[in-house]
Amino acid sequence: MITIAETRADDQARRLRQKSQDQRLINLAVEGAGISPWEAQVLTGVVNEVYFAEAEDRPLQCGQMRYTCVALSAGAGLAIARCPMKTVVLTIIDADDPKIDVREGASGLRRHKILRLTEEAREQGGVLTQEDLAQLLACDVRTIRRDIQEFRTEHEIIVATRGQLKDIGPTVSHKGIAIRHWLDGAEPVDVARKINHTLAAVERYIQHFSRVVYLKRREFTHFEISLTCGLSTAGVKTYLDIYDSYRDRKEFWSRFKEIDLVGETHYQAADEKKGAHSPSPRPRNGGSRP
Repeated sequence: MITIAETRADDQARRLRQKSQDQRLINLAVEGAGISPWEAQVLTGVVNEVYFAEAEDRPLQCGQMRYTCVALSAGAGLAIARCPMKTVVLTIIDADDPKIDVREGASGLRRHKILRLTEEAREQGGVLTQEDLAQLLACDVRTIRRDIQEFRTEHEIIVATRGQLKDIGPTVSHKGIAIRHWLDGAEPVDVARKINHTLAAVERYIQHFSRVVYLKRREFTHFEISLTCGLSTAGVKTYLDIYDSYRDRKEFWSRFKEIDLVGETHYQAADEKKGAHSPSPRPRNGGSRP
């Protein structure tokens, strides 16, 4: 029965991806302009970054919604009624959600959504309250509070809600915790187990982190890294903040050598072809020190 359920979840995830607006643009570019699927993916990323950098301008994809929340710039002690507001795009239903539901059940899926929604809001300049999360996830505030407390006590993850912002740093978000465990020497499967996250998500964080750091050390700008890796500029900043927190600590230098290998592999396979930046001969310091 589990195999059948997982197969159905995979089929649902595949159909959601195929129905997405990005995929539609990719298909039109391939059919209309005769370019390769890879080139069409790059084109789609550039279009999104150039024309739809602001959430208000961005077309909604399947499973997304616009939501107005408190702006990240608002002071911690300021009443919500007096706070500046920010419209963000939130992913309520993601293509991977059916798999998580099969494996972890409704409560596990809810916790994954809490992390996803708060991180999406923060990267777009907004911040969600516990009440926002309760409304978005159709549960009560006590449930949200309990989940947030579990993240903090069992996984050392501080969820980026408005009430927790004073404690948030680049190394205590779920991405930061995942990368910290990896830098400490844990393998991705062990990291996923420690933070109650999917292996695919952890591997994606590590790959993005490695590519961002490698390109930064080749003196790419934040915007060039964003275009090359297909990440938002805010997402690039998140990874570079984590890098800056660890780059001078000798115990992590062996991992940074691995980052050079991963980054070089991606660079030679695809990134260099995108032409975002003139390549320099080697990463700074020859990869011996971050």
